[in-house]
Amino acid sequence: MKKIKLVVFDVDGVLTKEKSSWEFIHKYFNVEDKAKIYFKKFQNGEINYLEWMKLDTSLWIEKNNGKLKREKLIEILNKIEIRPEAKEVSYCLHKNKKLIALISGGIDLLVSRVSEIVGADYWFSNELEFDKYGYLIPGGYPLVGTNKEKPLKMIFLSEGISSEETIYVGDSIWDISAMKNVGYPVQFGDDNSLSNVAKYKINNLKEICDLIYKIERL
Repeated sequence: MKKIKLVVFDVDGVLTKEKSSWEFIHKYFNVEDKAKIYFKKFQNGEINYLEWMKLDTSLWIEKNNGKLKREKLIEILNKIEIRPEAKEVSYCLHKNKKLIALISGGIDLLVSRVSEIVGADYWFSNELEFDKYGYLIPGGYPLVGTNKEKPLKMIFLSEGISSEETIYVGDSIWDISAMKNVGYPVQFGDDNSLSNVAKYKINNLKEICDLIYKIERL
């Protein structure tokens, strides 16, 4: 009988209703147009991930006359809704002795809140940096970036879990690196970029526990 020991979720667009915490802040400060230019530069290989973070965060700082407090960013990110079924699903997973991990290319100030709500055993995300007065510094720490495989393998090593005992739930092209390194890659939603990688597809988080039940009885 197969056994699932670890369930890993992307956060933005999967556990939250917002597709991107970065884009959410861009929209809030009305800097989407410039942010799209920087995204293209990253896509084209003109800048690396840290440089991309520096440019994006600099846009926010400029919009706030050079000073943006941590508390303000938390206030903005707290407007992002977490899917109401997320807590119910996490209860089901923990009840059935599954570890929960979050691996996100989003922002730590949001991912930490989601982690508390779902009781995640592990969480990884990109981190913003602040000075001693709590003001945002351009850049941050790209602890996840585009490579979700690295934190995933850290969990495997720490827990003695294999890829074949792991489910990963993602909703976008950014999740492919992780999906290729688990036994059960699950697509959440309708992004066609995942159709050749995902073994399963769900449209509601509540489907996860039923899916695990089926997998473990194959």
